[in-house]
Amino acid sequence: MLIDISFFTSGPRHIQNASIAKIPDQNSLAVNELINSYIKEFQTKFLLGIVGRNLASAIIDYLEIIDQEKEEVLEEEKEVESGYSVLCKKLQEPFADYVFFHILRDMNTQATITGLVRLKCANEYVSPIKKQVSTWNSMVDKNRLFVEWASSEDCPFSVKIEKNLLTPINAFNL
Repeated sequence: MLIDISFFTSGPRHIQNASIAKIPDQNSLAVNELINSYIKEFQTKFLLGIVGRNLASAIIDYLEIIDQEKEEVLEEEKEVESGYSVLCKKLQEPFADYVFFHILRDMNTQATITGLVRLKCANEYVSPIKKQVSTWNSMVDKNRLFVEWASSEDCPFSVKIEKNLLTPINAFNL
């Protein structure tokens, strides 16, 4: 995977009970499982939007090889893989914002067989819209920096970026 739980354990994307501990408690296990499911769900969609179909497919293949650690890296592949490694590192932060944006969107409700229900807790709920807007716009800023890098001679790849990933939003959806 492009990112892991560590992107959600501190800072502006902090999610309560997200933990990278070797033996997390039951709350942390549930939170970590939910975060991982969002990462898996949105990784391909993000990559398709930020680099285009061909490069997204190559990145996904690269990440699967890295995750599986089954094959040894051949000497002539080291240069190509280092390019993918740099590309993946540049995409991690904006992808973490993208995932967090979607987690915020879904955080106050749970689907049941009878419909959506508002989740109960001891804390008081507030609307996530301001946090969503700031998270999305943070991602847009990082994506714009990525576009600058991708347009330079330092980038060995040709990327196709969807306009919506470069468009800021506001709380009024204008």
